[in-house]
Amino acid sequence: MRIFTSFVFGLIFVQTAFISAQNPTKTGGGPEIIFDHTLHNFGKVSESIKFASHRYPFTNTGNQILFIQQVHTSCGCTTPDWTRDSIPPGGKGYIEARYETTNRIGEFKKSISVYSNAVNAPLVHLDIEGEVLKEEIDPNAAPIPDMGQFSYSAPSITFNPLYDNQIDSQTIRITNQTPYTANFNPIDLGSIPAFLKITAFPTTLEPNESGKFSVIIDGSKIKHYGFSTIELPFTTDNPAALYNAMYVNYNRKQYFPKLNAKQLAKQPKLNTDKAEINFGKQVAGDILTTEIVISNPGKSDLVIHELAGDCGCISLKYPQAKSAQHPQAKLVIAPGQSVKVNIFFETVLKKGNANYSIWVVSNDPTMPERNIPLKAVFDAKVIECQTCPK
Repeated sequence: MRIFTSFVFGLIFVQTAFISAQNPTKTGGGPEIIFDHTLHNFGKVSESIKFASHRYPFTNTGNQILFIQQVHTSCGCTTPDWTRDSIPPGGKGYIEARYETTNRIGEFKKSISVYSNAVNAPLVHLDIEGEVLKEEIDPNAAPIPDMGQFSYSAPSITFNPLYDNQIDSQTIRITNQTPYTANFNPIDLGSIPAFLKITAFPTTLEPNESGKFSVIIDGSKIKHYGFSTIELPFTTDNPAALYNAMYVNYNRKQYFPKLNAKQLAKQPKLNTDKAEINFGKQVAGDILTTEIVISNPGKSDLVIHELAGDCGCISLKYPQAKSAQHPQAKLVIAPGQSVKVNIFFETVLKKGNANYSIWVVSNDPTMPERNIPLKAVFDAKVIECQTCPK
């Protein structure tokens, strides 16, 4: 099972010193990171491979433990992986970039930003490039027979909205449209999150036979707000449909009862000192910084459930919430108090008009969800990091 989240929730303190891995600055002590190379060209690859992957090895040449803090990519089409363990002096690690080729015909160039505690290069940019080619079909090849498939009464299961005090369910019909009997293997219940249950899943379906199963979701047990997708894989012994999956989508929201004017006057209220963030015309390649102030002029604690940018290129830094009453909260602001949020906008490979937003979910009943637009304008031509040594 894989859980996809539409939002990345990481708190990263971005250092403003940029030092390239090819030409690091020697230091008096501490962890140091040296990459074997920082650019990989896949050349020409076929779309049919689905993913093109490459690893960038690195070595800790310093005298203290090195660890990778975070890895960001310039596009959702590129998935990173990296050494999660700490790397001792002299030890080695890797950063992996996995580029999705499906429906991405043509040339590509993507960037991977690596943040670490290295004193010589706290931020390193890695690049992948290449060209995806459409697979040519041999006109003399024998056609692949259509053996049918499983069909569903809905393409996916969607709970929108799903309130945080709500238990909801949906029933899906599945039909075996293949010429073979399908015996279903039991779904691994251990791989399903605790807030989700599957009931009455069929064990066997004959050709053209239908069955039903139900999906039950408990919004009170989910730890985050917003939109997410869960993949529910299942397998059969049917040669035409061995591996299958259904997708459960949900948009978790906070429930508010109806409040009269007197009750509303006692509630928290979220204010920001900026309605939007506009950096104006900028040169791509560096990190832009600014801040916003979130205040609570209301009469009770303001609980910030979610606070994040809608792009991996946006990082936020703010004081950590420590509330026994709201252990999952990102921030808790007392009445009459305010909190400063530092914003870091990474602009490597950005071009043209950039339009993003910072997403805030709170317990302000008048506007529990709001987006603060973040804008900038870059040259049409991609420009690399301006301050990195060449």
